[in-house]
Amino acid sequence: MGKRQVRIFRKDLQGRAMELLQRPSVQVITRSKIVLHGVLKELSPEILQLQDPRLHLHTLPLEQIEEVIYDIEAPY
Repeated sequence: MGKRQVRIFRKDLQGRAMELLQRPSVQVITRSKIVLHGVLKELSPEILQLQDPRLHLHTLPLEQIEEVIYDIEAPY
């Protein structure tokens, strides 16, 4: 099955918070190009909180986030 990536940039995060919090996993790209993978636990106007596969909790200020990406299955 094909997959497609949905990219959500920092300026659009608050408007799509509920959509992101319901995703089983996301990738968070920081402005310093570090990529974190995990489950989004909290998204507020100030912070983003992500739990990685090792169950570590990462709390990042929103101004450090470049974008959030998640995968969806393509219809073909």
